[in-house]
This record gives sequence, structure tokens and C-alpha cells, in this order.
Amino acid sequence: MFLFKQKSRNQADNTAKNIDYQDNIQNIFGVKVADMDTVDKYLRWLNPDKLERIKQDMFRELVKSKTFQKYKFAGKYFMLAIDGSGFQSYSYEPYPGCTYKKSKKGKKTWTTYVLEARVVTSNGFSISLATEWIENPTNKTFDKQDCEIKAFKRLASRLKKEFPRLPLVLLLDGLYPKDPIFNICKNNKWRCIITLKDRSLKSVQEQVADKMLFGDYKSTDHLKTDKTYWLKNDYKYFEKVEYKGYTLSVIETLFEKQHRKIEKKEQTRFVHITDIEADDNNVHEVSQSGRWRWKIENEGFNNQKNNGYNAEHKFSRTNFNATKNYYQLMQIADIINQLTYRIIHIQAYIKNIGLTINALIKDILSYLKAMEFDDFKLIEDILAKNVQLRY
Repeated sequence: MFLFKQKSRNQADNTAKNIDYQDNIQNIFGVKVADMDTVDKYLRWLNPDKLERIKQDMFRELVKSKTFQKYKFAGKYFMLAIDGSGFQSYSYEPYPGCTYKKSKKGKKTWTTYVLEARVVTSNGFSISLATEWIENPTNKTFDKQDCEIKAFKRLASRLKKEFPRLPLVLLLDGLYPKDPIFNICKNNKWRCIITLKDRSLKSVQEQVADKMLFGDYKSTDHLKTDKTYWLKNDYKYFEKVEYKGYTLSVIETLFEKQHRKIEKKEQTRFVHITDIEADDNNVHEVSQSGRWRWKIENEGFNNQKNNGYNAEHKFSRTNFNATKNYYQLMQIADIINQLTYRIIHIQAYIKNIGLTINALIKDILSYLKAMEFDDFKLIEDILAKNVQLRY
């Protein structure tokens, strides 16, 4: 369902009615096409941790094959973007523990919220590594609902347990520059690059203002071009900023994009706080990495909501366990699709014939529904080969 971006259980069932499709799936993959009602019953029972483990084992295999080696921060750290997002919304309580918001008029809206940790790279990968659900306890009373910061602490604990030696630099948004977050990163030997809003961390803002006043900062710039734009980054960075026992760096970036043929300019300002000691050699990489946090929103949440996966659809309306499992299966399918459609040969094929990825997926699905695979020896030979895929 998710590999071929079929947007509902009903659509997947309709596809499965095609006899050629059934035969091809069974002949190629060695399994029968499942009835989606049966799948739903199974996912109500299955522990979501089982699918989380499959997803993490896939990542381990990618690390062994050095798929992300050249995209590491400073040649060492995997960049891990962490962010929360809401998915399905309800006018009623769909299951115990669902978080809700109450309007000024007292109307409640229940929403399924998830905190996601994704390994991101400069070439567009956004690979789900761990998922933590934001949900209220069902076995006891509570004064405050679950929230993203509480979920982050649980997520960090699980990540450290599953990947105790994995070198990580966390990319976090403006919700996270807080003492407990810096402490978790320090204790876990992780680095962090966090968006700093103008009104966050008053003591830090005062130090930056004083350093600016007395010229106690360093500056540099970085210029590059592509076929369309001049891309310039002007950096100011402030060293040895103290915050509750931590020595941090603050990097202010003025990014300017100018069209090469017309004088149209766009300017954007970014500010990040980090436990990485900034200098002229790394300030560009630190700032760029902090800005790649948006990949969890674009290549991650936005892609899955609006680019065929239909993540906001209510695949299970009343069972939260099934909802969690549909989400995990979507992440596994998304990993497979990202790896498939970023292969150099696939990219060249798409470019040469002018297809979008979604159009190619539809073509593959149509082929499975209309053609009959009869040369199974050829398929077995292909699957038996060791093939190096380049990205």
C-alpha cells in the first residue's frame, strides 16, 4: 500500500483484485497479497516495537554499507533532525490517551501527535531512525498532557540504548534551547545545533548584544553559484557564550540569494546556538547543518502528508496500536522508496524521459497489474547478484 502510494486500505484492496497483480507479487516476493481487513486486525495486535526494530536494522545495514559516509557532519557525526508533528484530527476522542486542545469556547479537538528522529543528509535523504508518540497516560490521572519535550527525553533514552556508540549531532528547532536538552546531549556525548529565536535565552541574548556592541565577534562569508543564483552567506559568530555552566557558540547567518540575470534578491536570517566551538573553518558547515533541520519537515512530514503517502488519512479510526503500526510501515516503505529513487541510474532515467517519481511509481504499479512475469529464472538471477548502488 505505502510502497506504491495507494492512499487507503480500500484502494489497496481494489488493486489486489487484479489477478495479474496477485500472481506477480506472489511470484516475485514469495508472498500472497493480503486482505487489508486482515492486515488491520493483525496491526491491532502487533507490538509497534517490532516494526521499529526492523526500521533500525535497515539503518544499521545502511551504516555498514557506508551509504551516508560522505554526508556526515565534520566527517564523523550523523545528522539527526528531531521534530514533532500532528497527523489525524478528530472531533471525538478516538482512543484513550489521545492528546487534545480546547478552544476558548470549550470545544475539544483530539490529534495524533508523533515525535520523529530522522537521519538527514545534504543530498536529500530523510531516514526515520526512531519514533516516539505523544500520548497521555491511560492508567493514572495527570495534571498536564504529554508534550514534545517530555517525548524527547523518552526518545533520547531509547536512542542511546539502541545506538550507544553512534556519533550524532542533533538538529533541533527553537523549542529546544533549554538546560535539560544541553544536559542530555552532554551526558550522551552528542553534539547539538539548535535554532535560537530572538526572545529565547535572555542571558544568552544579553551576552550576544554586549559582544556585538564591543566588536567581540568574528565574521566571514561564503559564496557559491549555481545555474540560476548567486548564493552568499555572511556569518557573524560569537564564541564562549556562557549558559548555566555550558560554553556555547552562537552563529548568525544572513543568507542572500540573487538571480544571476535579474537583480532580484532574497534575504533570510538564521541564528543557531551550538556546543560546537565555531571557527572560520567550520562555521559554514555548522550553519548549513542547522538549516538542514527543515528536511525533516519537507522530505519527512510534508512529503508523507502531501506527496502520495496520505499520512493524515485515518487508516485505523479507533485503535491507536494499529495507527502506530501503519505509521511505522509507512516509514519502512519511505526508506525503501528513497533508496530506490535516489539511485544514480534511476535519477538519470527519470530525467531523460521527463517523469516525476510519483508517475514512475504509477507506471510500475500498472506494469504489475498488466504484465505477466514468466521468466522466473531471470528474476532469481537478478536477485542473486551483488550489486553496488550509487547515490
